[in-house]
Amino acid sequence: MSQKRRHRDTSPGWKYLSLILLALILGALVFLIAGPQRGAAEPTRVAVVGDSNTEMNSPDFAAGQIGDGSWASTVLSHGYRFAGGWAVAGSTSVQQAEGLEDVEGADVLLVMTGTNDLAQGVPFDQTAPSLDAIVAKAPADRVVVLAIPPRDQETTPSNSEFNHALQDLAEDRGWEFFDGHEFLRSPDGGFVEGTTTDGVHLTTGAQEQFGEAVVEYLGRDPAS
Repeated sequence: MSQKRRHRDTSPGWKYLSLILLALILGALVFLIAGPQRGAAEPTRVAVVGDSNTEMNSPDFAAGQIGDGSWASTVLSHGYRFAGGWAVAGSTSVQQAEGLEDVEGADVLLVMTGTNDLAQGVPFDQTAPSLDAIVAKAPADRVVVLAIPPRDQETTPSNSEFNHALQDLAEDRGWEFFDGHEFLRSPDGGFVEGTTTDGVHLTTGAQEQFGEAVVEYLGRDPAS
């Protein structure tokens, strides 16, 4: 058999093998280029600032050691990533603004402050600039000011009046305002029975429910 004949017999096999190799190479290239894009989007990074109703049983909130009794823990359990923040029991908005270290890369800033401002007589004209300072230290695409929970022992100004002032401030600054505590407010004032441990702090169950409400809110279109 001539060399020419043998070449014609083996040529189709080499062509077939070449096509397989080419397909494998192209497939690998597609995987390398498109593979990362097929995965889930980068998780939303949240910064969180608050007082005892945010800190709860957290060993070191600012360091990201957030206790499972905090509503922030519920938010993070839904895939959000902690970008930084500060939450200490008994702190006012002024102390929170001072204690918070600069946070970089946050997509959302969640602030729930004011319970101790009311309890300690901090006037709102100190609360407002403190919130400005918090936002300046933790800039984010979305700034969400959270309404504070009720108190069984009412203050002057009242809890409701303070939340209205927070809402007005948020609208003036172009921030968002969200009241996720409606489920635990009694029509007669204070907490619904079974949702507080001492007239100020939420129970573990109420904390979790509030966290779920925040998650649901964050999933909405802020323009809607």
